[in-house]
Amino acid sequence: MMIQITQNYERRCEELLEDSQFRFVGIINKLGNLIAGGFRNEITPFETEEKSRMMYMQMVLEVSMRKEFDETLGEIDYIASKRKNALMISIPINDELLLISVNPKSSTEEIVAKAIKVFKNSEDSDGV
Repeated sequence: MMIQITQNYERRCEELLEDSQFRFVGIINKLGNLIAGGFRNEITPFETEEKSRMMYMQMVLEVSMRKEFDETLGEIDYIASKRKNALMISIPINDELLLISVNPKSSTEEIVAKAIKVFKNSEDSDGV
């Protein structure tokens, strides 16, 4: 079952990466491990693999800490961080985290809507 879910995640990450705005699309588990996705083929990562892993863990921790306020503020739809070189977006998906890096001039709302369409709208159809 887990292999099938991971394959479904992989397909969805690849679908989003077909859009040239996307630099990176990945699914990060609770332990901060990349379980699906990655960078577009022609993209050179800004960070080393070790620093990327640290960033994944930080993103998971940030979402986890913010969940403390779900009861009063509502569940997190997404967290966005705009930097000079990239727009980073974290979207909770089930027990994992969808992490996206796009061109900093991209529209946050447009990227989130596209990601949710690809990931969340098809959860019921194949167990993701």
